[in-house]
Amino acid sequence: MSLSQGGFFVIQFGGSVILARLLTPYELGVYAVAAAVIGVIGAVQAFGLAGFVVREHELSPDLLASTFTINACLAAMLAAAIVGLSSVSSSFLRETGVRNVMMVLATLPLLGAFEFLPSTNLERRGRFELISLVSLMRALSATAVTVGLAFCGFSFMSIAYGNVAGAVVSIVLFNTLGRQHVSFRLSLSEWRRVTKFGLQMVAISGVNALGGRAAELVMGRLLGLSALGLYARASSLNSLLWDNIHLVIGRVVFVDFADLRRKGVSLHDSYLRTVDVVTAVLWPAFAGFAILSGPLIETVYGDKWVGAAQPLSLLSVAAIVLVSITMTWEVFVVCGETGRQARFEVFRAGAGLALFSIGCTVGLVGAATARIGEAILSLFLYRPHLERLTETRLREFLPIYARSAALTLIAVAPATALMVLRGWSEHTPLLSVLTAIGAGIAGWLLALRWLRHPLQSELTRLAGSFRTLRQAS
Repeated sequence: MSLSQGGFFVIQFGGSVILARLLTPYELGVYAVAAAVIGVIGAVQAFGLAGFVVREHELSPDLLASTFTINACLAAMLAAAIVGLSSVSSSFLRETGVRNVMMVLATLPLLGAFEFLPSTNLERRGRFELISLVSLMRALSATAVTVGLAFCGFSFMSIAYGNVAGAVVSIVLFNTLGRQHVSFRLSLSEWRRVTKFGLQMVAISGVNALGGRAAELVMGRLLGLSALGLYARASSLNSLLWDNIHLVIGRVVFVDFADLRRKGVSLHDSYLRTVDVVTAVLWPAFAGFAILSGPLIETVYGDKWVGAAQPLSLLSVAAIVLVSITMTWEVFVVCGETGRQARFEVFRAGAGLALFSIGCTVGLVGAATARIGEAILSLFLYRPHLERLTETRLREFLPIYARSAALTLIAVAPATALMVLRGWSEHTPLLSVLTAIGAGIAGWLLALRWLRHPLQSELTRLAGSFRTLRQAS
């Protein structure tokens, strides 16, 4: 998973750099607002049925068939809704390109229905090497098609066509590698169990997605598509770390947590170790983004994207707050507390959208600052219940947070010193930035060893696995 996600990161980041040189903030804003509209109506598909398949103790043929049927029905409903709303959204935002993007993206939920069973069953069985391979090939295909079409002048439509190409590759690979799990049998015999879980997931993931996409629509309307393009660039960079590290760890940890619960084992030790490892990695990474946002964006994307630097810094601070309560979704789902989490997410999403809308009246910086407030709200909502479900206490986390904070200070010290000396200029030379990053990573690795951090043992085990693979080959 680590090697695959490293490749995925390179592909995704490299593609974003090339597109930033080929497309303007306005063009990216057109795609972003179309994706936002789809995200709003796509909340209905956030049934979390993949999590249902992974979590369940026993999977009967009828249960799998019911899950597939309900997922396929939702996909068809979503595709029809996207087509139906494409013209309305285009008129509301006064941009015909929004309709064209939505018409192409309407095929994605339909395509996704055909990979649902093989992909989720592979994940339940911990076949992450196969899942990683498919994800890598999907990203490579989507990026290659997107960049190629952008070069040919397809503008924002190149991103839509690239996503469809990646989805087709993913379907072919999942149905080939997981062919023993492929089934198109239809049934509704277990619809009550599946629907109950799905409705709770809609109130969790769906409401979360709905709030995020609605916020983007608000920004597009109040601040314009160019401002939305800048915010989308900052948000996508922030998501690079979150998606390629946090969500990847979360997928593995979710399978582990579900297995522990099926065996009746407490999550205490596993959760504490997960928090220790995740904060040790992501706190320094997000702090580095916050400090070096200016020169990183100016160097990589060019002067026209510099306006995304401040929002990126603020979004990174919000991410640091959220990482302190890592794996919230995973813990609540495996512990059967989805009803409570649904209530929390409805409240959090509503409050977050209100804060974001108020922030938009100030500007991009105000909108990004609102995300910090939303993260703090999440911290207060979830902290007590995470401790209850994992049988932990706040005092057990304090040494973990102290170690991760020390690692963060050591890792970002060179970058902070550099930016202070350069007056926080976005024109700080790339060589100096890379030198500061390298020095920070070196100090971080030495600190891991000196602190005898659990992550050090994980890295040692990983290195041992690579040596074993080389010897075997």
